[in-house]
Amino acid sequence: MRQLAEFPLAEIATPRLPVMSLRSKLRILDLGIFSIYVAAVSSVIEHHEPWADEAQAWLVARDLPFWKMLFRQMQYEKSPGLWHAILWVAQHWFHAPYGAMNWIAAVLAAGGAALLVFCAPFPRPVCYLMSFSYYVAYQYAVIARPYVMLLLFGGLASIFYRRRSPIRFAIAIALLCATSVHGAILAAAISLGAAWHLVVKRDWSATEPRARYFKAAAIVALAGIMAAVIVRGPKDAGGDVRFATVQLDRLSALLNDTTVEPWPIGVCFLLGMAAFATWSGEAIVFFSAVGGLLGFEWLIFSLTQHKGAIVIAFIVSLWIAWPKDGLPDPKVKIAALGLAALFGIQTVWAVSAMHHDYEAPFSGSQDAALFLRSAVAEHGRIFGFCYPSVAIQAYFDHSIFQNWPTAYLTDAKSYDAACLLDGRTSYDYLVIPILRGEQNPYDQEILHHGYIQVHVSPGYVFFKQGIWITETFFIYRRSF
Repeated sequence: MRQLAEFPLAEIATPRLPVMSLRSKLRILDLGIFSIYVAAVSSVIEHHEPWADEAQAWLVARDLPFWKMLFRQMQYEKSPGLWHAILWVAQHWFHAPYGAMNWIAAVLAAGGAALLVFCAPFPRPVCYLMSFSYYVAYQYAVIARPYVMLLLFGGLASIFYRRRSPIRFAIAIALLCATSVHGAILAAAISLGAAWHLVVKRDWSATEPRARYFKAAAIVALAGIMAAVIVRGPKDAGGDVRFATVQLDRLSALLNDTTVEPWPIGVCFLLGMAAFATWSGEAIVFFSAVGGLLGFEWLIFSLTQHKGAIVIAFIVSLWIAWPKDGLPDPKVKIAALGLAALFGIQTVWAVSAMHHDYEAPFSGSQDAALFLRSAVAEHGRIFGFCYPSVAIQAYFDHSIFQNWPTAYLTDAKSYDAACLLDGRTSYDYLVIPILRGEQNPYDQEILHHGYIQVHVSPGYVFFKQGIWITETFFIYRRSF
């Protein structure tokens, strides 16, 4: 037996600890980055006041039976209805309060960010910058809209596309299709790429039973048909589709807001990434997804909050196109550097917007609702002017505006009733939202009709590094 003296003193005093592998250290880093994302989004949500379109979805889900909401009201909302269904379940099954809506959105957005951080094939720095970019960390995370689900289901579709898992891929595509019209366009683009590989290139797994591919195709087709049926335009919606005139300044604004400024640099960047996707063999997905959504936003219908769908399509299509082998290649390195630069700039946008939303009210609706509670308690007659006033309605359990048939706005007739102040009806209070500037241009005319201004609730809808529009509510009381 060896004597104790034969062992070095250091070995006796200090036990050997297992050496942490590089892979484990990187996973801890991933977890840390994701935790920072969750903390940042959560801190801003605590100070975020929902805007009118956020409140509209909540009210529709609150006040309508499920099937009527899905197959009637969604025609007016122009949504396949998954977001509204989630809100309906949250309220009718779990009795969630209005304040829970943005947390529900944040959980769905965090799911998409988690896929980016833990599962995306890009280099880690690129994944981190993508997760903290403007649309991923703010516009489609803090603000509760259906688009918070785009990255989650688009990312899942990309993962199962690369794994050649037909049933799981089809389910992810069906969910993506149910998020929004933009999600349906992205789902169609990804499905087109999968069909090309399956039917033309025949490089999907030959070991999978053919029946599984037929089932997957049936799931995707059914999802597309359901989306088309639900979103079809009703006759009384004020027009089926809005077509925009072909304007180059509209296209340049789209490029500025989805890539970088000035827009010619953005065009060069998109062309470079299109070449990369073509080299990777996934040109169909890239051109149909990014090009399809760019065309839709440019030529058919565009709102500022829709633009991020192009960015999500860009991420998802490159996710699919990114090489699987991980071997170093100059093209891959150049693409990674380009993505890091792009999303580094968009991370600056996110930091600015989140700071503004934390410091200032996104909407004046919450403050206006607090002021109007006394008027509601006194059974005062209140006039709410036009769509932005929806944001106030969500803070009450019924419609507080006498000129509104419901708490939400539905068809063209309800819009007319909400936007027309006739002289035959007397109101105790008027609520007038102003979306441009901080002065009410109708102030003198309102004073002339016997009303005095008693309260102002400021709000600022932040976009990128500035203010897109205001949502300030001017409240007047009848003086005689």
